Amino acid sequence: MPLLKKALETNIKAAFKIGSAAGSEEKVAELIATAIHTYVSAADVTTPLTTVVTGTFLGTGSGPITGAGTGTGKGTLS
Repeated sequence: MPLLKKALETNIKAAFKIGSAAGSEEKVAELIATAIHTYVSAADVTTPLTTVVTGTFLGTGSGPITGAGTGTGKGTLS
């Protein structure tokens, strides 16, 4: 999923509000760290892929084979 800056902003504001109400810098820090971790972990990571295949076909009409392909890989951050 794409990164949602507005959600991060909302979560940081909530962290300050909750932390201020509790009078706890530790709570603010914990909630901001959670907000940033959640924001970054939501990112999609994509990368282009290129493949090349070479080999020898050993059946009827044997001979060399080649092939190529392209695509996109998708992953997540952990």
